[in-house]
Amino acid sequence: MNRLNLRHSATIIFLFAALLMVAGCSKTAETPIVGKALDSLTGKHDAAEDRLSTTAANAIAEGKTDEALILYERLYTKTHSSFYLSDDVTYRDIAINYAQLLRRTGKAQHALDILAPFMKNLDSRSWQNYKPDPIVMNEYAAGSIEIGDFEKAEKLLNQVLEDENATKSYADAYNLLGIVLDAKGQHKEAEQSFQKALDNWNGDNKTSVMNNLGLCLASQGMFDKSLMTLRQALIMAPKKLEIAGNIQMVTDLRKSVVPTAPVNIRKKKK
Repeated sequence: MNRLNLRHSATIIFLFAALLMVAGCSKTAETPIVGKALDSLTGKHDAAEDRLSTTAANAIAEGKTDEALILYERLYTKTHSSFYLSDDVTYRDIAINYAQLLRRTGKAQHALDILAPFMKNLDSRSWQNYKPDPIVMNEYAAGSIEIGDFEKAEKLLNQVLEDENATKSYADAYNLLGIVLDAKGQHKEAEQSFQKALDNWNGDNKTSVMNNLGLCLASQGMFDKSLMTLRQALIMAPKKLEIAGNIQMVTDLRKSVVPTAPVNIRKKKK
């Protein structure tokens, strides 16, 4: 490949990386809905509230995000006044789930407002000893990414990863940190962070991280490795249309960058 083609390839890869930064739908910051919030509502005396939480859980399971958001808004409204009276994790988890649903439906700033009380101590008597829960910090970082505050997100995620007692939150933190680093153009560091997220991942639902890793690899020009990762993710989650779309995008990019060997149609001399 001559210098002109090298410059052309570098330009296309740069434009592709810029496109990924602009197109927020390409990378996914899917922190999992906190299961404890739904489970901890069982046994409530208020039967109506219990039915509401069950309906919200069913809506989430069926992928009805907008319906779940409405139900969680009602649940949050019924309980949020108690935040200032109790440190019961039930109230915190309801707020986290509500904030996650807000973020996923394009209301990131509202989500941050919901989480703000849990990022600072509400009891002035023990203010200096207060430390936000790692789950809250991860979700607040995710919301910060959505509004473009990468500096805030990176600071919070590093705090989670430096906490030896927060190992259960490392996978989400590494995934989110990878998104931040990729957006800042630090693609190699982002790749390493996504890989650490996969290494720390519990359960089967890791296709969002694989999607992010695949796009990060493409940003570095590693198209074959990118497509392999994205195709593996699509096999695991065939209904995720964004992964299929990213496979097509990377395939088209590869064709425009990697030269095709010319076909020699001349007959060989005898």
